Amino acid sequence: MSMIRSAGLHGFRATVQELGGDADDIARRAGMSRTALDSSNELVPDVAVAVALETAAEELSCPDFGLRMARRQDLSLLGPLGLAVKHSESLAAALGYVSDFLFVHAEGLRLQAVPDPLGAPGVAGVQFDAGPDRVPTPQSVGLVLGFAHRAAVELVGGSYGLRSVELPHVPSAPEAEAYRRYFRGPVRGGRPAAVVRITGNLASLLLRDHDEELHRLAIAMLARHRRDPADDVVHVVRTALSHAMGKTPLTITAVARQVSVHPRTLQRLLEARGTSFAEVLDDLRRHTARQLLTGTDLPVAQIAHRIGYAEAATLSRRARGWWGTTPLHVRQGTDLSSSDKTLS
Repeated sequence: MSMIRSAGLHGFRATVQELGGDADDIARRAGMSRTALDSSNELVPDVAVAVALETAAEELSCPDFGLRMARRQDLSLLGPLGLAVKHSESLAAALGYVSDFLFVHAEGLRLQAVPDPLGAPGVAGVQFDAGPDRVPTPQSVGLVLGFAHRAAVELVGGSYGLRSVELPHVPSAPEAEAYRRYFRGPVRGGRPAAVVRITGNLASLLLRDHDEELHRLAIAMLARHRRDPADDVVHVVRTALSHAMGKTPLTITAVARQVSVHPRTLQRLLEARGTSFAEVLDDLRRHTARQLLTGTDLPVAQIAHRIGYAEAATLSRRARGWWGTTPLHVRQGTDLSSSDKTLS
């Protein structure tokens, strides 16, 4: 399971309300906190985000929900990455920075330049995927491709040569029409991947706000995410633990080795942020356990193994500490709002 910064949920509440829905209710049922909809730095499981988008689209009869939400977002949501993109020299350079640094905002998502999937000469592709062996959900595709399209138009100052939009799902007639209106180009469903096809060389598409000094500043800010885990140590530790869950021992030594610091140094960094390795691990286990209990049919013993416990009995004991009830009651829908703390 990968995490997404809650800045990516900007516009969800407004879009749901515009359609007459209850954003807080949808968010709760998807497994995220109410505060995630109104903040920028909470970490939310990508599965919860996908479920929220699909639930909103289905229950509000809005097949283009992701596209509508994309209209409410802009590059400012990406912080230093948005600054680096805006002041790059060309669309190719901007996309390169997105490919390199999108992990800061969304661990598993990728947006990158690819050869034209149809093999047409003089055509390039920009592909979105949700990670290895994962097919992005329809509304996630709409949100990401819709955001990328609006950003490209803004960056270039007009048309950037869009040729067509390729979707991995088969859109309904209303959704396909919404895509055609939004992108002002052909839309094809049932394709191997989510791709925006562009005529011409991306490197030749110069950006209107290129500024070398601001660009250097943004790159320096982004580089800190690669070389200094103290910049966001809780996020770094939680990410490492998330990737290791169910695969390797969840120890501070293993995580410290992964981020190239001494275990004692890592513990001091966490203490400086008002937490500890044990607290970060327990918080992630609690959130992951609830997500798996309410969002899957996995046996409790398997969920226990997934979050690093040797047996189901350990999970049962921790469940009483986290929620004051048993894993079975959590799965059956017991209201946990008063005791289920959010990731922060």
